[in-house]
Amino acid sequence: MFSKSKPARFFRLACAATFFAFAAVVFGAYVRQADTALGCPDGPACAAKPVAPIVAMAALGDHKNPQRPWQDMVERYIAGALGLMMIRLAVLGWQLRHRPGQQVVIPLAVLVLVFGLTAVSVFTMDLQTKPLVLTIKFLGGLLIVALLWWVVLRQQRIFRSVTPTPMTRQLRWRALFALVIALLAIVSGSWSTTNYAGLACPDFPMCQGQYWPDADFAGGLLRWQAEGLAFDRTELDLAAATAIQLTHRAGALMALLYLGWFALRLLRVGIQENLCRYGLLLLVMLSFAVAFGIMSAVGGLELSVGVAHTATAALLFLTLVTIYHVLRAPSRS
Repeated sequence: MFSKSKPARFFRLACAATFFAFAAVVFGAYVRQADTALGCPDGPACAAKPVAPIVAMAALGDHKNPQRPWQDMVERYIAGALGLMMIRLAVLGWQLRHRPGQQVVIPLAVLVLVFGLTAVSVFTMDLQTKPLVLTIKFLGGLLIVALLWWVVLRQQRIFRSVTPTPMTRQLRWRALFALVIALLAIVSGSWSTTNYAGLACPDFPMCQGQYWPDADFAGGLLRWQAEGLAFDRTELDLAAATAIQLTHRAGALMALLYLGWFALRLLRVGIQENLCRYGLLLLVMLSFAVAFGIMSAVGGLELSVGVAHTATAALLFLTLVTIYHVLRAPSRS
């Protein structure tokens, strides 16, 4: 039977909240990408022409999907359930605040973040299809998942912190750098997805039959600074969309190289501290994320593949959070 003590309830609720937060991120990716077929009804074939991305983005900006109401309602139900869980989790954390090692600040911060994102959704109701709003919501959701997973990690006893040594201290800083590299790749990927920039490069590893086609990086990456939340993907031309996709591919390549090296490093030196399993886990998650990314690039933004790519990228990020937790010094309690 499950323990009915408050610490046990706090841990179970933190696990449930993490699951719902992850589900919100994945379903949000589904809602965000569900309209991709509207601009490209024939699948990858329509992306074969250089002009196709512009036509597709214009259609996506103007079309109202009649299937969206149920999708929006499911997304709101998930967010509502998560909000209720966070209220209870924050209350439990506060009640247990005198318990050694108890997480109090993070649940409160996540509670504020959840209702902050809800407020953003309410006050930007007319801007729900804008790339900047979609990117903020996705990154906010990913941050919520990571923070809740950190709460779970600090309360559980499976992924134990290793004994501090010069080697683990060195690996800890490398894990932190890996988190930064992965986050940059995810940010560029989110910006590419919300602008449907993948349609600008329907081939891989080349783009439009070239390794470096014409690209307008200022128009693709900086134009939103002048227009704010009103920035719309339909204002992008082919060169700007190409720049966004090239930026994501460059970020993904850097993440592949560094995270792949870091995983192999853990496999090689981690046998002393039982870190080999984390290196193997990182290598597996990195392989899945890269594989789905390539499949999404050559598949004309296939919905199921795109959602799987988002899910594996989030799981890859959580894997790095886990590795950083393991490499930290054990909490003094």
